[in-house]
Amino acid sequence: MGTISSVQAETIMHWFTDRIKNKDYEGFLDLFDEDVVFEFPYAPEALPQLLKGKRALKQHLDMLDTLIEIRSFTKPVIHVSADSPVFIAQYKGSGTVFADGKPYEQKYISVVEVKDGSIVRFQDYWNPLAL
Repeated sequence: MGTISSVQAETIMHWFTDRIKNKDYEGFLDLFDEDVVFEFPYAPEALPQLLKGKRALKQHLDMLDTLIEIRSFTKPVIHVSADSPVFIAQYKGSGTVFADGKPYEQKYISVVEVKDGSIVRFQDYWNPLAL
C-alpha cells in the first residue's frame, strides 16, 4: 500500500476543484482510475449514491450541469492519513442552483484514496439541502 504526501493531496484537490469550476471534464476525468468508485453517502433518493467507473462519473457530471453551476471553491484543508494512500479534504463551493436561481453554498468533506497517481475511491460528504 502506497502513501500520499500533503503536497500530492493538495495538488490533486487543486486540479479537482479547478477542473470542475472550469467545466474541464476531460481533464477532471483524467484524475480518476478507470474503475473509480465515487460515493455520495448523503445524496437524496433522486440522485445516485454510488457511481462505478469513469463512464458513470461522466454521466453524473453531465447531469450536474443541468442542476447547478459552481463558480468558486475555497482552498481545501487537507488531512493526510498516516502511512496510507488516503486523505481528507474540507472545502466550500459556491454557485447557483438553476431550478430557482438561488445561491448554491456547499460545504464538502471528501475522503479520497489514490493509487499510482489516480483517484480510485472518492467519498463525497455534502449537504443535500443546499440544492
